Amino acid sequence: MLEFDEVGTSTPQPSLQSRMASAAASSDYYCMTFDEPEEMDDVTLNSSSAATSKRPSDCSLDEAVRGAHKQTQLLAQQNMDLNDKLTRQSEELTEARAQLRGYSGPLGLENTSDEEIIRLEAFEKGSVTHSGFLEVYNVPEFARIIVCELKPSLARLLTKNLPAYLLLAAFRSHDEKRDETALTGLFSSVHLVLKDTITRSHDLDLLSLWLVNLWRLFNLLRQYSGEDKHAEWHVANTETQNSYRFKAYDVAPIRDQLKLRIEECYSSLMKKAIEHVFSPKIVPGILQHESSSDLMTAGQERRDRVESQRKSLDELIAFLDTVHTKLKTYGADEVVIRQVIGQMANWMCSLALNHMMFRRELCNFEKAIQIKHNVTVIQNWLNGKGLSECRDHLEPLVQACHLLQSRKDASNLDTLCGEMTSRLKPRQVVAILQHYDPSDEMEDASLSPEFLVQIQKKLNERAIANGDPIEDKDTLIMMGTYLPPFNTQPFSYSDFPLETLSLPSCLHMQSVCRLV
Repeated sequence: MLEFDEVGTSTPQPSLQSRMASAAASSDYYCMTFDEPEEMDDVTLNSSSAATSKRPSDCSLDEAVRGAHKQTQLLAQQNMDLNDKLTRQSEELTEARAQLRGYSGPLGLENTSDEEIIRLEAFEKGSVTHSGFLEVYNVPEFARIIVCELKPSLARLLTKNLPAYLLLAAFRSHDEKRDETALTGLFSSVHLVLKDTITRSHDLDLLSLWLVNLWRLFNLLRQYSGEDKHAEWHVANTETQNSYRFKAYDVAPIRDQLKLRIEECYSSLMKKAIEHVFSPKIVPGILQHESSSDLMTAGQERRDRVESQRKSLDELIAFLDTVHTKLKTYGADEVVIRQVIGQMANWMCSLALNHMMFRRELCNFEKAIQIKHNVTVIQNWLNGKGLSECRDHLEPLVQACHLLQSRKDASNLDTLCGEMTSRLKPRQVVAILQHYDPSDEMEDASLSPEFLVQIQKKLNERAIANGDPIEDKDTLIMMGTYLPPFNTQPFSYSDFPLETLSLPSCLHMQSVCRLV
């Protein structure tokens, strides 16, 4: 290319390469970037970098390329993680839908009450498909599924006491093969997982589920044991059930361990899941609750004061009903229900009576009528649930109300110290009478000290005549929320046919065990 100067003569111009070389050598070099058809590979780039020192533009380009590569890799990894998460959620949703098919409510498992669960009866099979043995291939996975994967919400849809029957079938399989190591190893694996679960849990459903199943397994190991010294364990067995009894080993050591877990699970259920909810409802529900008819005749100021307590008795009954319903849903027998509900009734009596003995505003004729009404409502609920035996736990509280309603003078001394107060200790009777606040309409003055001395003397004579322990005479405070151990002495028979046992597909147990 030629250019002309001002005088019109042409001068040759340097080529593009020579101009770029001279510009690079100058101190005011400016870098320009050009689109290249191909990217330089790493080997070429590294060799070039090692041969000469990098210029500012080369450094910027290299860092930009590396940053782009890192960003691309990060986005790719995030995309893979999201795909994996989506796949897992899809699988969980599919399984959840399968589990929810038995529910009628559109809102799912948590919004469906135990009484609204729909259960379908299976058609009877024409022939027995197995002999009630469960062969376990993968013991750790079996223990994890049967304890950790069997959620209470799922257990409600399956055969009641299913874990207990599966474990019995597995124990019988090892007994049939005379494999003591496998039998004890299976129990140890399940026992360790279960012990950890019970110790850490505060959930009412989970603890109820496992108290019911542990108690059922404990009784199954008595019903199907090979021992003959306890005839009551086998007297109701059918001929088929007797043929299923253990033949090789005595499972008494396993029963001993189960007994400890039953007591631990019962204690956790009552102390961790029930007491902190139930105890605050007792005093408002029994001692402070006033019926609607009482409020209608009261003044506006009184109605406003007790408005927040009108539903306290209903809340107390509702919680009793909740515990009872859950136990029945998970397959609890009468032994478990009587002990749980009976202990709750005992707590009601203890806490309410302890308050009455030290609060003057509770020791009067009108309050006794109100308290007796509230206790009667609870007793009627117990009768309706077939738990009339649990009414006996409330009897001391009933007698305290009768004491406050009765005539308190020397002519009625034998009645006050007789059957009417037979469930109260001498000091408890005296304490209630000491805090008695007579109504204006009924009595004019408090009870005299002489009368209280006569009562104390008469009650001590009664205690001696009945052979009551000496320390009972001085007993004042009831044990409150004291919890005695679970009584494992009663035996509970099961008529469940082991040959009809099946493995639920929702637990995915087919790869770890099989029925034979």
